[in-house]
Amino acid sequence: MSFLTWFAHSPLASFVKVFGAGFLGWILVNADTLDIHPAVTIGLVSALPILINWLNPEYTNYGRAELDETD
Repeated sequence: MSFLTWFAHSPLASFVKVFGAGFLGWILVNADTLDIHPAVTIGLVSALPILINWLNPEYTNYGRAELDETD
């Protein structure tokens, strides 16, 4: 099983994605030198697990599927 397949289908990988996004959000909210509004930070970071899934070619729940040769 490849890493991308595991990352697309494992409940533990889902936990890692969500926990990592939350941790990154906490870091960015507490980084005063970046001058990023907290609402923007939380919004972007909360969408991070969805973006990771969308970019993973092994994750097919968002409509990504292999096309037939006729397509």
